[in-house]
Amino acid sequence: MEKVKINMINDVFFKSLLCDDRHKELTLNFLNSILDRTGDRAFCDIEFLDKEIDPIIEVGKVSVLDIRAKMNDDTQINVEVQIAKPKDMKKRALYYWSKLYSYQIKEGEDYSILRDVISINLLNFKLFTEHNRCHSSCHITDDFDRKTVIRDFEMHFIELPKFKLGDIKKLRKSEKWIALFSNKCTEEELEEIAMGEPAIKKALEYQNYFMHDEKLRHKYELQEKAIRDYNSSMLAAKEEGISIGKQQGIDIGKQQEKYDMAKQMLVDGVDIKFIAKYTKLSIDDIENLK
Repeated sequence: MEKVKINMINDVFFKSLLCDDRHKELTLNFLNSILDRTGDRAFCDIEFLDKEIDPIIEVGKVSVLDIRAKMNDDTQINVEVQIAKPKDMKKRALYYWSKLYSYQIKEGEDYSILRDVISINLLNFKLFTEHNRCHSSCHITDDFDRKTVIRDFEMHFIELPKFKLGDIKKLRKSEKWIALFSNKCTEEELEEIAMGEPAIKKALEYQNYFMHDEKLRHKYELQEKAIRDYNSSMLAAKEEGISIGKQQGIDIGKQQEKYDMAKQMLVDGVDIKFIAKYTKLSIDDIENLK
């Protein structure tokens, strides 16, 4: 196979690979692997749906997903790739899940028609600081016996920067897909992974077709430029902030600690005036944190 290595989580490439009826067997393999569905529980068919789920008129936003699909058992799945860390990522993920869940039913219809909704968030940043797992899954369970209470809800977060390649021969199917999208593997490592997983091999081979399609390649390169420009502007803003902080005699790290402390004190219900006195932040700053 001719070796062509590209950014696997580039939005244009990702949708072209996994949101196309012509090779939906790859999408099924990806979803079943990530969700650890085998045997009778495995999804065997998929229908790609309109990715625009509901316009929010009052703020001029439209909810758009990278992949939105209905499976053979009517389960709805959404997959979202996030290159940069947005504000309140956890709430954002929950919001998108809730839109898909509520979108299934119209006024006057019975709640019994609601089907499971599974959300998969592929992240190019670290979200959870309390552990080093790259794949986290969430369900609604009882606080005491940990048994599932409502099966309709399932959410996955895959933090690609946390992925570490171990013994390739011992990789689970989900880890092989995560390895592919992590952009951390060498060509030789990917080849070895592909030898034991035909779906990964097809995904790697698709890179050649993709890069020889002039329209797709042009869109891909525009997206890559946008990513580079974003990273460059963020770095410049960070350096400028540090420079201004030094000029004003401000320790940026200590200032952030003050904000973090104030946030926690607000959560704990501490009086704003006491927070201001303790952290040396202004009342306005603390009000804004609320």
